[in-house]
Amino acid sequence: MNNLRGYANLIIKAQQTYIEAKACMHVGFSRKRLGYQNMPSHDEVREFSKQLAGLTGHSVIDESEESLVVLLSKLESSRRFGNG
Repeated sequence: MNNLRGYANLIIKAQQTYIEAKACMHVGFSRKRLGYQNMPSHDEVREFSKQLAGLTGHSVIDESEESLVVLLSKLESSRRFGNG
């Protein structure tokens, strides 16, 4: 999880409402490309996401520890469409 400023610049340029920061998972085919030591913990993903939010004007609005993912948004909460 290097180059925080580079990721922030891409997000700012793309003007995204939602950003999903997700870790590499050591499952399936990825096991042939990366070792288990390459999979960051959820705490590391959360910290990276908080720093990214501070640089981009987003806020952390949700997260899933078991999926190693954090949702950032420019909105205060996520919007749902349809019945889901």
